[in-house]
Parts: sequence; C-alpha cells; structure tokens
Amino acid sequence: MDDNDETRVSLAKQRLSADGEPSPGGPPSGPGNAAASDAVVTGAAYAVLGLFGALYGVVGSFVQMWSVERVPVASIVLVLVLFAAVWLAGWGMGGRTGPVVITVAWVIVVFVLSSGGPGGDLAMPAELSDRTNYAGYVYIIGGLTAAVLGVLCVRPSGPSGQWLLGRAGRIER
Repeated sequence: MDDNDETRVSLAKQRLSADGEPSPGGPPSGPGNAAASDAVVTGAAYAVLGLFGALYGVVGSFVQMWSVERVPVASIVLVLVLFAAVWLAGWGMGGRTGPVVITVAWVIVVFVLSSGGPGGDLAMPAELSDRTNYAGYVYIIGGLTAAVLGVLCVRPSGPSGQWLLGRAGRIER
C-alpha cells in the first residue's frame, strides 16, 4: 500500500472526499440530527414530568391535612390542580404518555407515603374518627380519580387500536 492509498483509506474512514470536503455518504445533517435532538428533548420532558409528579405527590402528602372546619379544602384544591396538571401535560406533549408519567410518579409517591414507616408513623393519616378528618381519603381517592380522568380527557396521539395492532393498524393515505 503506498502513501496515496493510505491517504484515501484515512479519508474514507473520516468520510471525507479527496479534496477534504464531506462525502455524500458522510454523517447525516439535517433531518436525522433533528430527529435525534427531538428524541433527547422529548425524553428530557418526560423526565421533568416524572419529577413533577413525584414532587407534587410529596408536597401534597404533607399539605393535604389543611382544612376549614372538617372540610378538606387543601385536598380538594390539590385534586383539582392535579387534574389540570395531568390534562395540560397531555395537551402539551400531544398524547397520553406525558399524563401517564405524571400519574404513575404521583401514585408511587403517595402510596409509599401513605403506608406505615418503620416507627409506625404516617405522612398521610387517613382514619375516620371524631378527632381527625378524612382529608387523606379525599387526596388519595380523589387524586387517583382526577389523574385517571385527566389522562382519559387527552386525545391519543395515534389511531384507535394502534397499541394492539402496531404497524398493521396504520392506514396509509
């Protein structure tokens, strides 16, 4: 192999033509890189939505006990805000995956905080007696209902049955 051949092999490995310009088979520029950056941004958005759902579950678990008389005002407001956040996530992301991410993160955090810890303490007591109110039940059951309704209010991004049929269910136009 002479020097000229080694130079051509080196240029081919770098995807450059003989004059140093990128060859047509070089790294994609334009739509391919745009799709990759869109995927990164979308993944980051889903991660932020998951963190929001978890943080909202933590904050809500400690704030939900505020009430006026025996009316759990904070729980009701938290449930309404959760519905709005889930619905807006679906509207903003253009499908149901965003709302599901928020809902799953919220449910996991709320169920962990509503279960007894090693010392028997609860972040969210939900017992019905004369001394305590039922804000925990309103927050857990109402929040779960609101989150599921928020997901269902979002239009799916694909046609009906696509999750089951995959590519076979798509209609080419």
